[in-house]
Amino acid sequence: MSSNVVSPGSWFRMDKLSTFVGVVGSIITISLTLWNTHTKSLIDEREGRLKELEAGLKERSTGIEESKERVDRYKWVFSLFGDLNDKDERKRNFTISLIRLALTSTEAEQLFTSLQTSSDKGLQEVGQTGIAAIQVGPIIQLTAQLNASTPELRKSAVAALERDYKSSPQAIAQVLKTFEPDKIASLSPSGIINGLYYLSDTDPSAWNAQQVAAAKQAIAQIEAKGAGPQTKSSLDALRSLLQKVPAGQ
Repeated sequence: MSSNVVSPGSWFRMDKLSTFVGVVGSIITISLTLWNTHTKSLIDEREGRLKELEAGLKERSTGIEESKERVDRYKWVFSLFGDLNDKDERKRNFTISLIRLALTSTEAEQLFTSLQTSSDKGLQEVGQTGIAAIQVGPIIQLTAQLNASTPELRKSAVAALERDYKSSPQAIAQVLKTFEPDKIASLSPSGIINGLYYLSDTDPSAWNAQQVAAAKQAIAQIEAKGAGPQTKSSLDALRSLLQKVPAGQ
């Protein structure tokens, strides 16, 4: 018998060996897959923690910078306090305006409110002036928009004034200022009509005698310039409103 012939027993042993190697290979493959999955999970978790830590550090750094900026603003505002008691009213008002610009609306309101409760009468007056300035700020902006270049802004301003300042003496006074002799020339026909429209729709009880006089002067000036049908209608509505203002106000 030739020596190259493989016996049946040998084939059986080789077959078992192949099966064993295949099983071991599968086990190794599965083990490596599980290990790789576990390792990737650990890496992903570590990267997630690093990102959270980085975000936390950035947020903390931003908070520190904001705190520094806030402290610097407060120091600068404090340096202006000496001018709040200045005898020159224009300088006091200018200083108040600077403080309002340096602080947020909430910060400025808190500051001036606290000044109102001060035992120093001068600071009390500053607090009152500051609060009045804060309250009149939005009114000044809306009043300017009555004469804006776009219809959308003009309509929005009229609607806001009618909605929020129908009974506001400050708003009435501010709109009347736009009709003063040295300012009325800068008003467009739309600006004039918008101002008259708001004034004629205000609460008569919010008016005082000085404002009534100013309104009558404005009516005379507008009529002297020549008024179209829409303007005349608005003037008539304002006259009607003035007749409803309680006597003695």
